[in-house]
Amino acid sequence: MTSLNAFMAGLIDYAGLFPPASLDVSAAVAEYAAHKGEVEVWMLGRFIAPAARLAEIGLAAAPLLTAGQTWEFSGLIGGRNNADQALAILVEQGQQVKVFEDKYTGKMAVTSLEATIPSDGAEAPAEFVATFLAAVKAAHLGRRELYLEVLPGSDDDAVLTAIRAAAEGRSARLGAKLRCGGVTPEAFPTVERVASVIHRCATLNLPLKCTAGLHHPVRHQAHDPQVMMHGFLNVFGAGMLAWGAQADLATVTACVAETDATAFRFTDQGFAWRDHQVSRELLRKIRQQSLAGFGSCSFSEPREDLQKLGML
Repeated sequence: MTSLNAFMAGLIDYAGLFPPASLDVSAAVAEYAAHKGEVEVWMLGRFIAPAARLAEIGLAAAPLLTAGQTWEFSGLIGGRNNADQALAILVEQGQQVKVFEDKYTGKMAVTSLEATIPSDGAEAPAEFVATFLAAVKAAHLGRRELYLEVLPGSDDDAVLTAIRAAAEGRSARLGAKLRCGGVTPEAFPTVERVASVIHRCATLNLPLKCTAGLHHPVRHQAHDPQVMMHGFLNVFGAGMLAWGAQADLATVTACVAETDATAFRFTDQGFAWRDHQVSRELLRKIRQQSLAGFGSCSFSEPREDLQKLGML
């Protein structure tokens, strides 16, 4: 249980506002509040929300907070359509975050940010990342950890290298973000791309966060949509091997592709996938420094699946 705790602590950020759940604000806030009171709350991370919806969320959440409780949020900023839009909206989003935090000081805080590198920004990633970070700082959002999503079709290596270079000298953590699924088969990246991003991030020592498509522990055939869905034990297990055991790309790829749940084990010593192991101490270190977690519109599904597997 201690190695599972090291692997899973705060791993699941709650994204109930987003597909496929697509809950309205009141329902998503109520569900997050309920999870906050459950035994497995130690696996629960931040509430993911667009900056523009923080005011609405705050009004719904304030009556549900228990005495002394603080909710942490990961705010979505920038824009996906083009670089100009992503930059132009930051000042307004910075103000939305400030108003929210000023109103709920000590009760609710935006401690992390997520943004997308639009396709045109990815054409010159070093220039865009530097410009974006300057705009984030100007919008008074610069002292928070930030994860930049690398869109499919981008030059992953060039974008990841640009993010890593921009992280030098930044006081707050800067990392990459990988989307692992969605509501259509096309939204699910290949095993090879997932593994390549994980391995490259480990090589660069670049923190990584994931989102979407990771509701279940182990890679499997899903029916809605009809696609092979990635598992969070696969993805983060591969990350543990890449960071903690310096696994090569072939090993990382095989772990991401694994479909046998019994290949994954948590012991008193640590985490193991087949013949590869990472100690409990390294699990904690890697989670704290490198593998940030993943956004999921369901907290119940990952928890219940772990229970069915006898791991939880």
